[in-house]
Amino acid sequence: MRATLLAATLAMAILMVGCGEEGAGQGSGHESDAELGPGQATQAQPKKPETVKGKVAKKASQEPQQHKPEPEPASMNIPGLTPQDVYLNLENRGFKCSEPELRGAGNEVRWTCERQEAKDEYLVEINSSDANSVRVVEARVISYDPARADALARDFLGYVAIVPYEGAQPEEAKAWVEQNVGSKASAEFGGVSYTLGGKAGRRFLKLEKLQG
Repeated sequence: MRATLLAATLAMAILMVGCGEEGAGQGSGHESDAELGPGQATQAQPKKPETVKGKVAKKASQEPQQHKPEPEPASMNIPGLTPQDVYLNLENRGFKCSEPELRGAGNEVRWTCERQEAKDEYLVEINSSDANSVRVVEARVISYDPARADALARDFLGYVAIVPYEGAQPEEAKAWVEQNVGSKASAEFGGVSYTLGGKAGRRFLKLEKLQG
């Protein structure tokens, strides 16, 4: 009788323990569902916000391509030559040089250097777009005795031909002027164009930067 009662009590205890474990398992399942929330397991992940860098790159790709700026025109100045290089040397040879004068709508600057003798006149004009550079140098000699014009021009225009600038070839330039005085001719020395011309008792030499 006692054995039967003990066996029944043990069986009931085992049954109660099993029911308790099943209930605990179900409760754990409900807690897991509460953490996820309804339908969260099947929803797609939200898109990441677009970064500032991404927005800028996207905008740049959508904007039309802007035209590249036009290249600046090449300088027309004789490289490395200043007005002082010209007129100070002329003043040392007895020339009188004017103050710089503004000319034309573009406000170009001009210096004029002159020297007069009994039968001869000498004139040099320095033209530029500002006070620190030189665009054109033009020298002229006028003789009232045409037979002396070439001799005077060889000396004076040969001197003007050696003005200092970047890439200058003074000896070659001077020799060329002396050989071609009295004729219409042109040559290039260190990227600068030399032009000779004249008529009767007049001779001139023009220096300017070679274009192209």
